[in-house]
Amino acid sequence: MHYERASIAGKNFAPIALKDALKTLHEVLISDINIVPKPFCKEVKPHEQQGKDDEAILQEDLWHIIADHLDHNNLVFAEQGTAYFGISDVRLPEGVTCYGQPMWGSIGYTLPASLGAAIASPNKRSVLLIGDGSALLTIQEIAVMIQENINPVIVLINNDGYTVERAIHGENQRYNDIPKCNWQMMPKAFGATDDNSLLLKAETAGELKAALTQAAAVKDKLVMLEVIADKHDIPPLLADISAALKPKND
Repeated sequence: MHYERASIAGKNFAPIALKDALKTLHEVLISDINIVPKPFCKEVKPHEQQGKDDEAILQEDLWHIIADHLDHNNLVFAEQGTAYFGISDVRLPEGVTCYGQPMWGSIGYTLPASLGAAIASPNKRSVLLIGDGSALLTIQEIAVMIQENINPVIVLINNDGYTVERAIHGENQRYNDIPKCNWQMMPKAFGATDDNSLLLKAETAGELKAALTQAAAVKDKLVMLEVIADKHDIPPLLADISAALKPKND
């Protein structure tokens, strides 16, 4: 399938817009579910949390916990890195819209993107999932969020640098480190106060659940939740991808 044509059994159909081709394909599939090959129909089982609530947060649990606290009113922006690979591999509640940009991989993109979405769709609530490395590139946009009185939930993964890059190449190399930052102070530098913002921090799975519940309850403030994660811990999907890339990188 191409953006301006479709090929079926060696026969080309053009011109046809990609959105129209996908719409038609969807209609065909749902009209007769029996035509879907069995290998593509698998039972989705509930996630079993691997770490305890009083233990450090594990990447294999982190994204499921976040997904459990989303609802149909959320626009989710997953930054390229552990956030994208993590949330892409879990089941989201019905009605949740999730955005990412793995093709271009422009780190820092999702922070201003979530700002734009919050302004364009005031009836929705943006949820930003972003790592500390990416956030450093566009963190100043929090100032605009506060100025415009919008209420995103920013989940900032503090895992001490470019963990996605460590997984692919240079696990302990200095070029994957970033400056140490006090993320709890960062929003205050851009105008955050107790009246317009809520700053939270979670180091255990239990603390993460409590913080996400609190964030969802605070509807009229910007919420920044700093989540502490191990710099070498990665989501299962990223582990599979990095394992495939490792032989070439070595």
